Amino acid sequence: MRRIFAISSLAATSGILALFMIGQASAGTTDSLDSEEKKEAYSLGVVVATQAMVGLGEVDSEAFLAGVSDAVEKSKLALEENQITEALTRFDTRRAEEARVAVEALINTNRGAGDAFRENFAEDPDVETLANGLQYKVLKAGEGESPAGDSTVTLHYRGSLVDGREIDSSYARNEPVTIQVDQAIQGWSEALTRMAVGSKWQLVVPPELAYGDNGAGSLIEPGSTVIFEMELISKS
Repeated sequence: MRRIFAISSLAATSGILALFMIGQASAGTTDSLDSEEKKEAYSLGVVVATQAMVGLGEVDSEAFLAGVSDAVEKSKLALEENQITEALTRFDTRRAEEARVAVEALINTNRGAGDAFRENFAEDPDVETLANGLQYKVLKAGEGESPAGDSTVTLHYRGSLVDGREIDSSYARNEPVTIQVDQAIQGWSEALTRMAVGSKWQLVVPPELAYGDNGAGSLIEPGSTVIFEMELISKS
């Protein structure tokens, strides 16, 4: 039955089998773990089963263990292969839709929070809001030249989300970064070509000019507005 094993890695499949053993152990077999080898095997089962269950969500444990038991014991299965394939296809489809709905809700929440933050930020008379939604406030005016799109610049920055969580900081590392202007996110590229060397700006970057509905890493969620303090040190 290729379909059964196609839905997971070898480790996950092993973990499902281990779940069966754990279920059996809960009925009293823990008392028989009377050797180091059995304790090792049991511990491996716990670890692999825990990893295998990640992402499965809520499943009917009785039916689940019945399927594992039939497979382990090589009994006659209660469903035909085509029925198992259809059931797993339904499962995959349902979980994919649940994930899509959850991400969409997260995006809407983050976009709403970003919209509210930018609306409030725009009330500051020192804030400039461009047609594409990028906002900036000059914290310190520089007297040098502004970079071009293909310029290489060195700068310090601190990034955060609208709820104040810091996402990155060159200040914290005590090490400025050097990048090419047109290789940065769009919000940075546009701001840097307007900044004079020696300037320090606060930027509020909407998701369309930052990381969009994909987000970035574990800290920047989909649909996030991102706030940066940027200090342009030099250009070449």
